[in-house]
Amino acid sequence: MRRILLSLCLLALACVATRAQIPYSYAPSSPVPEDLSGLGGNKNEFVQGLVRFDPATDPALARMKGMQIRGVRCCLRAAYAQARQKRSAILASLGKPENIVRTFYADFAEGWNDVLFDEPLTIGDEPIYLGLQVYETIGTPYPLMAYSRATVPQSCLVNLAKKSWEEFTDRGTLLIAALVDEAAAPLIERTAYAQNTTYPQTVAPDADFEGELYIHNFSSVPIQTLDVAMLGEGAQQPTVRRISLDAPVGPYESTVITTSLHSGTTEGTAVGWQATVEGVNGETAQAGRPGVSSLYVTFDNFIRTPLVEEFTSQYCINCPQMAYFLEKAFEAYEGPYVYLSHHSGFADDVFTCGPDREIVYVFGGYENEYNPAIMYNRAMMEGESKIVQGIRDMSPAPYAEALAIAAAMPAMAEVEVVSATENGVHVKGRVARDLRESELYLSCYLVEDGISPQVYPQKGLTGDPDAPADLMDVFRHNGVILHHYTANAAGDRLEIAHDGTFDVTFPAAEGVKGFGGTGRRIVAIVHPIVKDNLRANTVLNATQAYLTTGIGDVDDNGNNNVNGNGNGNIYDLSGRRVRVREGGVAASGRVPFKKGIYIVGRKKVVVR
Repeated sequence: MRRILLSLCLLALACVATRAQIPYSYAPSSPVPEDLSGLGGNKNEFVQGLVRFDPATDPALARMKGMQIRGVRCCLRAAYAQARQKRSAILASLGKPENIVRTFYADFAEGWNDVLFDEPLTIGDEPIYLGLQVYETIGTPYPLMAYSRATVPQSCLVNLAKKSWEEFTDRGTLLIAALVDEAAAPLIERTAYAQNTTYPQTVAPDADFEGELYIHNFSSVPIQTLDVAMLGEGAQQPTVRRISLDAPVGPYESTVITTSLHSGTTEGTAVGWQATVEGVNGETAQAGRPGVSSLYVTFDNFIRTPLVEEFTSQYCINCPQMAYFLEKAFEAYEGPYVYLSHHSGFADDVFTCGPDREIVYVFGGYENEYNPAIMYNRAMMEGESKIVQGIRDMSPAPYAEALAIAAAMPAMAEVEVVSATENGVHVKGRVARDLRESELYLSCYLVEDGISPQVYPQKGLTGDPDAPADLMDVFRHNGVILHHYTANAAGDRLEIAHDGTFDVTFPAAEGVKGFGGTGRRIVAIVHPIVKDNLRANTVLNATQAYLTTGIGDVDDNGNNNVNGNGNGNIYDLSGRRVRVREGGVAASGRVPFKKGIYIVGRKKVVVR
């Protein structure tokens, strides 16, 4: 992928002090390294980043009209000493990002850099865009630094390869500050910024909720208390709360606290919420920019089951390793999830079916299709510009992290497979009140797991010396769609009753032979289909039910009440054979492996 968000575990910050200027920024000057991200294209090309400073929307900047901006303070992930080649520079634009009025070439060190223009810029009525450019290389990728917990509008504008400017609304706030005359200091005393972060995502209307508040101090005086006016969409009057901080917010610094906030009355998936600082340290604040964010406000608080969909192919040599580390992430994950594989997006194979071909619109264009790829809840994940993501580090970590994020996304419906047999399927559920008039779809699939690559070969299982040693043992073709119960492969339009409920029965799947896997599932998904706005495709919720010939149970003492299949073979739900102590299931019936669900002799066994 051209645009990749890379989480950083470590960043050394070094600030070059200047006496004649003070920084004006929406991001912290000493952020926690874990809250930082690098932005770029991971290609050999120019990367530019800007932050908008607009007197029309920021009262503090309006008070500074006539003052001069002397330069830019910026933070980079690595050193870019490219001034000699006229590649690394600080930038300033007026009115719009492409109207560049200052380009000052400078060498950048890793961390913070203070660079002054050769000619200052006067603050007037027009928006001012400040930032930098470097020539990114694959050897030192992702040069721009962003603080991920504050998503200030117009504070993360990126231009890759000098093609077009794009606002990355969910990637945070670039570590870029305006260096203004120190004479402006009195104009930003008792001035602060407050904004709800992305936690929580689901709240009840007209109610208090525990949420995170990002606070930024624009002044040189530490802040101990804040009076914050909270105005949620639909509320007639703001709710004002005095917030006492456990530790003061230092000059030009920021913090994130958890405190009691109040929602508005309007229900919806993206409802506006605004925080305005009205008091600082017990005194009336000088007006600053309000912090605007959005919440999912609803009386219907459903539990999310994350949906993980992988694009793969038998002919994809890199797919087995992505599947391997994804499986390892699933093993460590303790909650429910639904997994599907789509054998499309690059090359069809023997498993490719109608739903696989229909779903490729999420790539955003034929030229963007590739394997291996993955998506979570069909949502645009924070820090991404596409629904579909490419392969990540060769470890389970990025998949486990993304799965946890997907599980925390608000669910906008509940869906249940009431009965799932090979004679038919019954699905019912309920949609959140604010979405009952929306155009929604139900997809219902018969899915098979545990298909052997010895019978259906897979490229990429051998020949790579860096591959995991147990790749052959772990890999199976899982999540293969055998049949779609809906009339349309993309899903059927959902008929929703006035109370938000739906109830659908599908006839039996006739003549479905399968591929000889070890387990089958019924998967049901409630979702929109919006091909001209990929961000609008987030799945409302998903669920599944397993098809087995019987069900066994293991009690709290580990005693299995079903018989084995005679050869001691036990499989997990992904079709991997579970290696237990010699002899398979012990003669006593005890199953010596961890809690979970297993397949023994085509029967499901629950180990408690």
